[in-house]
Amino acid sequence: MTMMSRHAGMARGQMMSADALLCREKVFAFFSKRGGGVGLGARVGRDADIDAFGISDWQHLAPFKTKPPMKDWIVIGIRDHARWHEIAEFAYRTAIERP
Repeated sequence: MTMMSRHAGMARGQMMSADALLCREKVFAFFSKRGGGVGLGARVGRDADIDAFGISDWQHLAPFKTKPPMKDWIVIGIRDHARWHEIAEFAYRTAIERP
């Protein structure tokens, strides 16, 4: 069962020319093809305990060459693809709680 079928109010969209998931018309997860590598881009928030996710293949999203990385976002690489669904769910819950 896909995330969209389990959660009302979720929609498809685009971020950085990639497929994305939206909640309240804001992207919370997408498939990153650039700006920090290939993998799941997820808005987990600045306060997220990334170590608690148990992932090793990640970095902050850095889509702009002249700006620092986006601290609210991480990109989880292919080596940790088994955790993508769990982290996408976390990002969705974070998006729901955001005002």
